[in-house]
Amino acid sequence: MTAPELSALQRRLNIAQSRPGEDWLILVENVPEWPERSGGSGGPERAALPVAGAPHAAHAGAPFSYAPSQGHPRLTEALVKREYEVSASRLADASNILVTAGGMHAIGLVLRDLAARGYRKAVHTTPIFCGVRDSMRAAGIRSKALSLSGTSGGLAPLLAECDEPVVVYVNLPHNPTGEVLRPAFLDVLRELAARPGVHVLYDAVYDSFDFRPDRCPTPVDLAVREPGCTIVNSVSKNYGRPGDRIGWVVAATETIDRLVPRLEWEAVAVNGRAQLDAVAAIERGNTELVDGVRAGRAAYLAHADRLRAPQALPPGGTQLWLDLKVPDIELFADFALDRHHLVLTTSSNYAPVSPGHIRFPTGIPAERMRRGLTALHEALKDWDTREREGVGGHDVSR
Repeated sequence: MTAPELSALQRRLNIAQSRPGEDWLILVENVPEWPERSGGSGGPERAALPVAGAPHAAHAGAPFSYAPSQGHPRLTEALVKREYEVSASRLADASNILVTAGGMHAIGLVLRDLAARGYRKAVHTTPIFCGVRDSMRAAGIRSKALSLSGTSGGLAPLLAECDEPVVVYVNLPHNPTGEVLRPAFLDVLRELAARPGVHVLYDAVYDSFDFRPDRCPTPVDLAVREPGCTIVNSVSKNYGRPGDRIGWVVAATETIDRLVPRLEWEAVAVNGRAQLDAVAAIERGNTELVDGVRAGRAAYLAHADRLRAPQALPPGGTQLWLDLKVPDIELFADFALDRHHLVLTTSSNYAPVSPGHIRFPTGIPAERMRRGLTALHEALKDWDTREREGVGGHDVSR
């Protein structure tokens, strides 16, 4: 595996950050923002963000001791309650929960455990976030992309890959397409999880953002019952708190019993103060955050005519996977940065690269959505004009 390099996204962010006096419109993040509301002085203020309430003795002392390697008991208790309320679990208890340092840490921890158990192959749908693919490679697991239907028809191509121990990585709601779990595919996951030599790694970090009235909850009880299924989740997306770096694993007790010592040897424990902040966030809930994404989706529909090829909203997620119909999306993104102060996330963050695509956030205020779509429209018009005029490389300077 080659040494990692900064992503094209981070390179563009670095350019914007190196020029702080300029007016940048940054449209890169798929972490939803907590909505603003009018403050007492008439100006906007962030909606009462979930933070730890009145100082608790455990909170005050958190920096001076290690939390338990499995997680602070207050957080594991809050997560069990959360899974009962959000995922309709009736089986999970604290023995099925492991607290991690974010969702990516959870994924890497599980992959390393599976590699130690002899798994050397993983399959996944496309596109996949490059960080997950690279975590597979770092664990010594080769990855293979499949085109899956999300229905019962997805079973046959998956079973065809079960010629050796295999990890089936599932991310629903899907980053970046917004596809969601459907009952027919849940049947596929049940069959796979019960099959010897198959492990379903279910990434649920967007599971608050399924906007269908008949949403299919994350199959937490499947993971509790079946050692062949593990679920990872995070407060970053579901609670709009990426800075806490708090994630969690839900799995059968025997899986958690293996993962706890692995986490202990790798990291000792997860930040105790951040865990207690996460307790407050989870107990408060994320209704305002989810409603903010709904409002962003509505704002997109109201202003989508600014795009050359408006696309329907996906059923879930916190972003849109927009096809801008541009042959070289990286060159266009550099052009938009240089000429229009617009910072975009391209499909280079995913594998395989999807020509012409960008990830566009929906968890942003309606006014920024309007500004973003307008700026994107202007950048595309400018790009087309320069292309017609034959400006070499679109005269992008660096």
